[in-house]
Amino acid sequence: MSLVKEKELCKLFVEVGQQQYSLAAIGTNFAKNDEVAWNSFVTALLSAKGEPAVETVYEYLVNAVAEYNKRNNTEVNIKTVYNYFTAKIIRSIFVEPSELQKNWYFICRTAEIPKPGDFVTVQIFQEPLVAVRQADGTIRVFLNVCTHRQAPVFEGHGCVGVDKPTLCPYHGWAFGIDGHCKNAPGANRGEFGADFDLKNYSLKEFEVKIDENQEVFAKLCQNSHLKPESQPESHQNIGVEITNLLNSVSPGYADGETATLPEQIRLWLRIGYLEAELKQLIAGITQGQTSDTDQLILESLIGELKQAILTVDNNGATPELDEVLQRVKLIGKSIKYPKIDTDGVQSSEEISGSSERRQALPIWIYGDAALFALEVEHLIKPTWQFVCHTNEIPQPGHFTWLDIVGERAYVIRTESGELFAGKLKDVTQRASYPKFGLPNYGLEPIDIDIFYGFIFIRFTWEGSRLAESWYLPGLLEPYQLEDMQPIGGVGRYDVNVEVDYKLLWENFLEDYHFPMMHKGLTRRFGVSSDCEGINGMIIPMRDPASPSLTPIERQYYDCAKAIARHSWEREQELQYFAAENHSLPETLCYSAFCSMSAQEEIPMPFSLSVFPEHVQTFSLVPAGPRECRFHVRSYGHPLDPNDTNSKAIQEARLANIHLLWESLHEDIRVNYICQDSVSSRLFEKTGVFSIAEFDVAKFQEAIRVKLPITSHQRKPL
Repeated sequence: MSLVKEKELCKLFVEVGQQQYSLAAIGTNFAKNDEVAWNSFVTALLSAKGEPAVETVYEYLVNAVAEYNKRNNTEVNIKTVYNYFTAKIIRSIFVEPSELQKNWYFICRTAEIPKPGDFVTVQIFQEPLVAVRQADGTIRVFLNVCTHRQAPVFEGHGCVGVDKPTLCPYHGWAFGIDGHCKNAPGANRGEFGADFDLKNYSLKEFEVKIDENQEVFAKLCQNSHLKPESQPESHQNIGVEITNLLNSVSPGYADGETATLPEQIRLWLRIGYLEAELKQLIAGITQGQTSDTDQLILESLIGELKQAILTVDNNGATPELDEVLQRVKLIGKSIKYPKIDTDGVQSSEEISGSSERRQALPIWIYGDAALFALEVEHLIKPTWQFVCHTNEIPQPGHFTWLDIVGERAYVIRTESGELFAGKLKDVTQRASYPKFGLPNYGLEPIDIDIFYGFIFIRFTWEGSRLAESWYLPGLLEPYQLEDMQPIGGVGRYDVNVEVDYKLLWENFLEDYHFPMMHKGLTRRFGVSSDCEGINGMIIPMRDPASPSLTPIERQYYDCAKAIARHSWEREQELQYFAAENHSLPETLCYSAFCSMSAQEEIPMPFSLSVFPEHVQTFSLVPAGPRECRFHVRSYGHPLDPNDTNSKAIQEARLANIHLLWESLHEDIRVNYICQDSVSSRLFEKTGVFSIAEFDVAKFQEAIRVKLPITSHQRKPL
């Protein structure tokens, strides 16, 4: 596609993104003030007709997608793009509990769940609900949010046995149709503490009324003076339609796809949406219609806008995008902001001195724009961020970069062979850097560290070095990581996901979810829900192999055995040695382990997965409150074509990389639906950790110490 055509397409989708924000603003007004108008608005939005503003935007989007297909010789489905477009609008609309008091909400018709065990999931604004027919024929409505780690418990529309609990798809907590928690894996072994009681973890229940038309209504707050209003006979169930829509656009939900539309289109739309949102926010500030959090939100959104521009247009070839940024900056110039009040929040000293934590942080922290601005300054910029391996920039003049939270950081191999790190002073200058004739290459110097050949940068100059804060670094010594080379092709990829990076990182900090989510991993390795955390834990391959291995899993197992340099007995000796001495005298042949920083010291979202045949780096690059990128790279020692083991090593690498890709998609799928669940404003419980989630607890403790405001159960910003 030519540059001129790309600029034209960019402009088309950015304009549609601006209109997308306008529709979200209209929907927000209806949601807060008029339930009937809201239902009509969503009906029009879902069908793309019946509302002039919706029909106009849909026509624009149809034309833009048609132009994209023509110029790229592709067949992007307009329904796919429009579903994403619509879901984005609905996900951006929030109604606070005080507003929910105004109405009873239609859930379903009794005929939709006729038999005991039948259930239907419904979305009322940001609240995920489920209606379940009980054994005695009554209908009960619950908040569809697991009381453990806030995943949705019920999915879609179906039936569970009256005496058979449904399992949370994240960690396998079991809930009966009465909403009571029946089992938590590990609870019978005391892994949640001596005071843990399943009775305290039932799903939140709401009052239900069934009218003369056999329509089910739920009261989400204390509003007993109101009566349920019957729905028109032909009225579609908006709550069910919204649930189905959100499920349909969650990557990995049905078929393991990484995105529901081309990334270029998604980001162009996002840029237009952010520009319109920022203009509205700045207009309110200049008119004095501001709150204490507006400065933080403004900073957060501008950073997200910069990151989107860097991602979709990394070489500055589309100046129209920089004009978007410039327009926002000009509008917001010289605004004075109020100071954020954090009185009454626990101090860092009080938090750090607390006993071992079992309770999770409140769910409002996931995806909050104001909090994200604080995270950028106190969590993200001071933390080491992975860039590449030293062998990826081996010669003087070689360089690479990392884009994170709207900043571009370069790592350059200087003429003397040293490594230098610096960031752009302005992202609009990305097309002309680095300038090798200028002092510091025209960049603002930033901190750099090298750990076993892996290069990290950070935007502040204070804090410990990586070698000082790594958990059991001695385990890495025999692998000679400094000598490894990148594995290209399938071994190198990035995946953008619209999920809070903290939510994603907590997923990768524990193996408690493996038995429920990663059946393949549990077939291949000796992991279970009672493993005590993932950091530094050595997990052996199962031997003999499971008879239910898939062909590619069998290929990996056979290759691993073929290239082994010692026996299974020696492998066990090495595991005992590692447990006693926190080091290894030689590399493992049948086991893998995850290596990362001690989370309580540096809560950095980076891990190094060490396998017998290769290593994989995994890092999360925050891009916004609900925007993140998986940054995955694989490395291995150069293969000798004359070595008889080289073919088996290569096959083992390819098989394992493919299997790890599958596991990543399993994680993406669950985290997308969890992001919707943690948007609930009615969830009041605080989740609890098992000993297998110890690293998650340490990560959250570090967040609380660095950002005490996250101790508030209710959003204070």
